[in-house]
Amino acid sequence: MNIVQRHIGGPLLVPGGADPFRYAAIGSLPEILRASGFYDVEECPRNLPWTWFGDADEVFEYACAVAAPFRPMLDRVPNEKWPAICSEAKSAIEQYRVGDEIRFGAEVILASGKA
Repeated sequence: MNIVQRHIGGPLLVPGGADPFRYAAIGSLPEILRASGFYDVEECPRNLPWTWFGDADEVFEYACAVAAPFRPMLDRVPNEKWPAICSEAKSAIEQYRVGDEIRFGAEVILASGKA
């Protein structure tokens, strides 16, 4: 999505809208849990495998189709800019190729507490 933003400018996300990175910073999710009355809160960051069994064009098409928080930005892309964006995105995605797979990995934060 950063590639799209570089090509068209403007915000990556709509201010005040859904933010998929809201709890990306270590400590942010446990803070919310504690503020909600949980105790013995634990946090566990993990890097999980996320493998795409297809080509780079398919994964970029999929990302654009399911990226609801980025929809307003994607809707601003003029038709004539899509070929350059797709080409650059494909090149960026290909760096994760291992054989017949594209291996991204996903950074997730797991948190739990007692009520």
